[in-house]
Amino acid sequence: MDILYKVGSAALLLVGVLYPLGAIYMMMKFLTREDLPRPSPAYMMLHFVLIATVPLAGILGGFAAFAPTLWQSQVIRMIVYGAGLLSVVAFAMLLVSSRRQPSSGE
Repeated sequence: MDILYKVGSAALLLVGVLYPLGAIYMMMKFLTREDLPRPSPAYMMLHFVLIATVPLAGILGGFAAFAPTLWQSQVIRMIVYGAGLLSVVAFAMLLVSSRRQPSSGE
């Protein structure tokens, strides 16, 4: 079971580190395409919220899994849970708002 925690925490750390890089790259590719309409400010803000909360939850959660004494801190635990919950809500809102974005044919 200890191996599973180590692999899971390493995966959380990787997601926390790699997500902002991938999200910024995809956002730059999306914004430089001239055939697509410009996204709304709310749509962009959801991306920025995700760029902030996913690494926070992933990196702190990964470190807390490597160091169980860190996880015993109520402040760290609430930050990880809050950032994770905010990430899930922002992903859901992004999914709903991306379906409402006009396509290139409209």
